[in-house]
Amino acid sequence: MNHADRAFAPANIAEPNEPTPADADFRVERQQARNWRISLLSTRASHWFEVNFAESNQSARVLETNLAGANAFIRKARMDGFRTEYIGPFDRSYF
Repeated sequence: MNHADRAFAPANIAEPNEPTPADADFRVERQQARNWRISLLSTRASHWFEVNFAESNQSARVLETNLAGANAFIRKARMDGFRTEYIGPFDRSYF
């Protein structure tokens, strides 16, 4: 078997692109020790937020919450197919 002796070298495999803030629907960042800010970044996210989280007659683009609230929000958004940008102390992460 001649082909078994050749080294495996995949040809032209594209590296995945790094996510950009434009790819995210929401941004989550810590404001103070116990306060977290969730910002809506896309129109699609705004509609989803109004249906699921906004108080009646509230059309805010920012939600202030605690850590438990931020985690619950991220979990629900992710289950519904939204992408969240988390700004941590050292780097950005995307969920």
